[in-house]
Amino acid sequence: MTTSSQTGGVAADQRVARTASVAAVTTAAGAVACGVCCVLPFAFPAVAAAGTGSLMAWFAGAHGWATAVAVVIVSGAWMSIRFQSHRTRRRQSRTTVYVMWLATAVLVLALLWPRIEPHVIRALTQR
Repeated sequence: MTTSSQTGGVAADQRVARTASVAAVTTAAGAVACGVCCVLPFAFPAVAAAGTGSLMAWFAGAHGWATAVAVVIVSGAWMSIRFQSHRTRRRQSRTTVYVMWLATAVLVLALLWPRIEPHVIRALTQR
């Protein structure tokens, strides 16, 4: 048979254990919050730089197929403009033609970029 003093002792032990566990969780949460607050300003630039570097590497690898897609798109746009002009028997607006010439010029620059890039980099880095 249990006495009331023994029951009170078990309940008190449970309360002490619960209080200790709450204190441990609170301390751990505080340590994590302080760690995030203090470490994040130092870690974030490194993570961002690594992400930017991998994105730039992906773009460098995408130059070939992205340029091929651009050739198809610009050629298709010129054919569409020509077809629409022929179908309606009207000239296209100057803005449309200017924008298409600009797109064509940028496309030619993209096509020539592998040959131009070393000279541009050399010109920009020499002093």
